[in-house]
Amino acid sequence: MPNIQIFPYGITLREGGAVDVFPAAEVTFEVSKNERLTLFFIIDSGAAISALPKSDAPMLGIDAKSGILTNISGVGGNSVIGWTHEVAVGLGKYNLKLPIVFLDHSEAPRVLGRAGLFNRYTIIFEETKHRSSFMDNSTKESRKIAKIVDGGAS
Repeated sequence: MPNIQIFPYGITLREGGAVDVFPAAEVTFEVSKNERLTLFFIIDSGAAISALPKSDAPMLGIDAKSGILTNISGVGGNSVIGWTHEVAVGLGKYNLKLPIVFLDHSEAPRVLGRAGLFNRYTIIFEETKHRSSFMDNSTKESRKIAKIVDGGAS
């Protein structure tokens, strides 16, 4: 099997019993030598950078305000301040460092954005199967996908 990580979509229950599904990924953080914490993130190709609410920082052992002050614009042009950190994470079997901004907004969703991620992996959203896959760009399968997208034969 190629170097690929598959994540099932997340599920949210809405008022009235409606069910929403969305692209999601399990992201793991090492919070101490023998302890890991897993959080679920929305995979958001429209987000330039990954983001968490500032309230998540202490449980990850991070002082949010010690990062680089960052101003983030969201949907509708609303602006939120945050602090950017380079954070070691696990994304399934992949280990990498991602820039993550801790937003000064208590209701901010956990978002997995493009920076440090989309340039490393071929990411496929399979809406009909309610899953997303991350494939290392260096694999022959990833190169085949690129060739198909570029209009070449398989």
